[in-house]
Amino acid sequence: MGKSLIKNPGKVLPQLIVAVWGSWGYFSMGSVRGWSSPGIPSLNRTIDFEVYPSDFQWISSFPMIGAVLGSLFINKPMQYFGRKKALIGHYFIFIFGFLITGFTYFGKHKSMLYVGRFLMGFAAGCTTPACQIYVSECASPRIRGRLGSLTASSLALGILVTYIIGAFVDWYVLAWILGCLPMLFLCGTFMMPESPVWLLSNGREREARHSLQLLRGKDTNVEAEMGRIKEHQERIANSSNRNKSITQLFRDVLTAGPVVKPLGISLGIMLFQQTTGINAIIFYTVSIFQTAGSTIDSRYATIIVGAVQLVFTVASGFLVDRCGRRMLFISSAVATSVPLAAMGIFFYFQREWGDKEATRSLGWLPIVCLIVFFVAYSGGMSNVPFIIMGEMFPTEYRALLGAISSSFHLFCTFVAVFFFPNMLKAMGKDGTFFFYTGCTLLSAIFVYFLLPETKGKTLEEIEQIFSSDRHNIKSIYRLDDVIATGIHMNGDVIFLRRSQSNDSDNSELQLCVDKLENTRDV
Repeated sequence: MGKSLIKNPGKVLPQLIVAVWGSWGYFSMGSVRGWSSPGIPSLNRTIDFEVYPSDFQWISSFPMIGAVLGSLFINKPMQYFGRKKALIGHYFIFIFGFLITGFTYFGKHKSMLYVGRFLMGFAAGCTTPACQIYVSECASPRIRGRLGSLTASSLALGILVTYIIGAFVDWYVLAWILGCLPMLFLCGTFMMPESPVWLLSNGREREARHSLQLLRGKDTNVEAEMGRIKEHQERIANSSNRNKSITQLFRDVLTAGPVVKPLGISLGIMLFQQTTGINAIIFYTVSIFQTAGSTIDSRYATIIVGAVQLVFTVASGFLVDRCGRRMLFISSAVATSVPLAAMGIFFYFQREWGDKEATRSLGWLPIVCLIVFFVAYSGGMSNVPFIIMGEMFPTEYRALLGAISSSFHLFCTFVAVFFFPNMLKAMGKDGTFFFYTGCTLLSAIFVYFLLPETKGKTLEEIEQIFSSDRHNIKSIYRLDDVIATGIHMNGDVIFLRRSQSNDSDNSELQLCVDKLENTRDV
């Protein structure tokens, strides 16, 4: 966490622990996505029951169908039972999905594979909104970006671990091992506090204060932050959205500017994230290396690629609150387009020269391109879409919009993964990667013109960015870390200094003026 953790370990460490445990669902999601790369070739080699070639394509992409449904389903449990309980429940689905997939080895029927992979995907769909919203609501504004990026790091770690284990065991053993890990995550989740935002929105103020105190550290005064959240929740309650039917809520989603704008931006970024070909590449990493005729063993090449993705996803977490969301995404998108174009060029020469000549001259290029691709992609495109999903949506619609955005993202993932083999046939390998290059560059333009910067802003301030009457709304600020040291009555001068905390912005100092106005006549 950089300087924030060093200067304020008692304040940041509890949030870091909660964010780490709250992000483990993304590890399981990564293992679902990573399973296909080593699992499908292993299944094809060892299979002793009837499976048609078309089944392999469906087995790879089938989790995404379940994921679309899961991301819509989790909305109600998050809203009525809380973020924490929703996380606890979805781990059981992960466990069942992996175990059923593994026991197909004994059942010897492809229907078990479909059921197991569907449950894996259903749980992965529940993960995206539940984990990201939970972490965003528990984190303080100054470090929310870095903590929110832990979800993407956990996703990359899950893919890497799956690649490593899958290089040495068969597909069914891999499923059993991956099914045991969510049991550990389940135990840790029981000990986490509930989101204070959700508790306060459900009238449980005492529990919300206790949860916030745990998250901010026992020596931190949380009254100002509690007051800010409470005031915001009261404003939401006055808008009577709680009494709206699901039809009315969806009507607001389609018509209300403060809702449509952030949702549209989130959906656009989710779409562009998938049109980089990221998940198609992850699901078919081994096949891509085999198709390219790479001289490196495809199993070990995937481990190298997975390790690179993890390292740079973690590194990007330290940049997201320094560089901001917009600049990080744009830089990442431009850089990502370069290796995609290079892969297209390689496959073009492979088609023109023939497999042997292209491999002899450029056999090193696929591994280099994929490493550079994951470095560039992990630098911003991997985590920014999930971070803004957790922070841009209005509080009263956050669970619903998170579910919509997640389901759309997962639907795009399904389309990208399922039709990847078809794209290779219809457009050629070179044409497919040139298509991904164009879409990636287009995403940078989209973000440049439409995504506002949310770095360092509270969730309430971000909500006001999209509000049509935001100029008439009184801003809500964090005052708990700012201390007034004196007032010069005659000259009307106010002296301010910062506390030892590093969790508030310099711009907040001037915001104490209104608070001190009432003390002038004392």
